[in-house]
Formats: sequence, C-alpha cells, structure tokens
Amino acid sequence: MRVRRLLLPAFIAGAAGALLLALSVDLRWLEELNTYGNFDVENTRGFITRLLPGTPDSAVLREYRFDHGVHATPLIALGVVFVLFLVLRAVGDLDVKLGIRRWLTAWAAFVVARFGLLRVSGIAPVRRCTYGTFPFLNCQACEMASGGCPIGNLQAALMQFRFPLLPLVVLVITGLALGRWICGWLCPFGLVADMFDRISLHRWKPAHAWRAMKFVVLGLVIVVPLGLGAFGGTVWLPFCSTLCASGKIYGLLPFYATTGARDFGAAFAGGHAGELAAILWHSAVFLGFIWLGVMISGRLFCRYLCPLGAFLGLFHRISLVRVEHVSEDCNHCGKCVRHCPMGIDLGEKDFLTQSECVRCGRCVALCPSGGRRWSYGIGVPVPGKETVLVPDPVRLVPPDTPG
Repeated sequence: MRVRRLLLPAFIAGAAGALLLALSVDLRWLEELNTYGNFDVENTRGFITRLLPGTPDSAVLREYRFDHGVHATPLIALGVVFVLFLVLRAVGDLDVKLGIRRWLTAWAAFVVARFGLLRVSGIAPVRRCTYGTFPFLNCQACEMASGGCPIGNLQAALMQFRFPLLPLVVLVITGLALGRWICGWLCPFGLVADMFDRISLHRWKPAHAWRAMKFVVLGLVIVVPLGLGAFGGTVWLPFCSTLCASGKIYGLLPFYATTGARDFGAAFAGGHAGELAAILWHSAVFLGFIWLGVMISGRLFCRYLCPLGAFLGLFHRISLVRVEHVSEDCNHCGKCVRHCPMGIDLGEKDFLTQSECVRCGRCVALCPSGGRRWSYGIGVPVPGKETVLVPDPVRLVPPDTPG
C-alpha cells in the first residue's frame, strides 16, 4: 500500500521533468513552426501555408506593434464570440441541469487557447507558443492562438525526420493522467461539437465498426508525413489539410475572417488558380463537415476521425480518471445510452466502446441505481468496485439530480 501511494507523486514528478526536458529541446523549433508575421519568429513562412499548397500567405506580412494604443475591434469581436459560445453551450443544456461543469471548463480552455487576442489587440506581446503544445487540437492558422496542436506538431516533426519529443510527451502524459477526459472537458472543438449535437438530426447511424476509422487516421498521421518527408516534402501537413474539422473551425475560419479576408476576395476577383483551388477545397471540406454533423452527430469527428481521440483512447483502462460500469447495480433503464454524447454503452466491454468514453459524467449523474461510478487512481480497477485514490475535483452529482 505504501508503494502504491508513492506512485502518484512519482508520476507527477516524472511528468513535470519530462515536460521541462521536452520544452528545452523543442520550444525553439515549435516557435519557428507556428509563426505568424513577426511572432514568434519574424519573416518565416506562416503556418497557414502548411494547410494546403497554394494557400495565400498573408500571415507572413503581419506585424504586431505595442506602441500605438489598444485596438478595440478584435477585443469586441472575439469578446462577442466568447460570450456567444458560453451562452449557447450553457442555456438549456443537460450538463447544466445535472450540475456537470464541463461546459465551463471547455469554454475556459477555448479562451486560454486564444490569449493571443492580447497580442492582436496591442495590449501585450503574448507569444504564439506561450503554452508550448496543448493536449487538445488547436490550429495555429488562427491569428490569436497561444499554443500548438499536438497532431500538427507531430506531423511536422515526422516530415522533417525529427523525433517529436514535445508532442509525444504531452500526448503520453495526457493519456496516462486523464485519457479521453480531455475530449469531454477541455477540448475547444468538443465545446462546439456539443453545441452542434443539440441541433443534429441524428438521421444516420453508421455501423459501430466505423469507429475504428479514427485509428486508421492515427496510423496515417504517422505514416504519411514520413513518406512525404522521404520524397522531400517538408511543408504540407496532410491531416490538417483534409480531415481536421477542428482546424476548419478554429483555424481557417478565423484566418479568412481576419488576416486572409483580402486574399479570399482577391482569389475570386483575380482568378488565381492555385489560391482559388485551395480556398474552394477548404470551403468544401468545412461545409461537408457541417452537413454530416447535421445528418449524423455533432460529435461525428470525435467518433470517427479524430486521431487525438484515438491515441488517448489507447489509455482507457489505465488512465487515472475513469468511468466504470457496475453490472450488478445496472437496472438497464437505458438513460446512459440515450444521453451519451458519444452514443455508447459502457456495459459493452469491447475495445471500440470502452475507448470511446470521454468521461463526461452524464451517465454517472443520470443513473438511478448506481450502475456508473467515477474511478480514480493508479492501477486497473476491479470490476464492481470503485477505486478513489484522489478527491473528486468537480462536484458532478448535486442533491437534486434527476432520477
């Protein structure tokens, strides 16, 4: 028991040491990779060009200055977006009714990931790699980004035949500590996906086996950049250019709404074939995700295509935070399945189902018989037992929880 109690502090100390080492090795490379104008490395190719050959690079010309006062327009515009997202996510939402605060934590992560607003508005020179690499998807094509994307950084490193130390350390520590809890509680794309799911028609339901597709995407995220690098490719990031729904919403959309707005109009007016093709491709993929989200699920990308979710799902049995199904206490009422954002039943023990759980806590709060429980700590839990080695950081089940 004494050894077991020492494992958690040892893990925290080891994780902190690994992060510091990775940052010391990779931070300069990360700054050069994710540059935008004169931040973080001046006169370097903008990250936007890595999303597809031909994408106009207005970002490289962007110059930030802090001696001309505060620019109110970006503060007002993004402030409105912040408030709008908070209201749309909270009003009438089931999580709010159940006392589950993940709507607030995901919104807070979205705000932190956009601290670059202080740079854009001329308030403070917040660097684009202030937070190194985030443990969630965060497209650097957005002018206001304040940290890198682990999947984007992983591809870039592999394409250059560079060991992806920082993204790999971040991903492994996140997987061991939290697993897909990140997807349910911190991912800014999950914030949008949950809002969108409320208006989804759920008309089509792909076969359960299609959830394995994200593991194929994870494999391609590793193999394709290595192949491109072997043939001299060092710029184009294949996943970011094609399947990343998060990048379309949090990267390309704000880019074309701000820095790239002039390029968007010029490409159509001037008929520049390369730029026009890139813009049309970005637009088609974005609209395609919207349509599929309406027809299938707001969390379509999370269920079937997200390589980050696939990687974190590999840790589903050993992460420190878990949700367990207690079969002997289950009365098979079906509330958990009806309200699960990932559309799964943890009573099914196959790998695809278990690795899908984003630890949102809805099933724990809704279950009238105690068939779902939070489980915390190191070690694989015993079925039917609740392992609690650390205190619950968020009160998930208030006294008036609906039964």
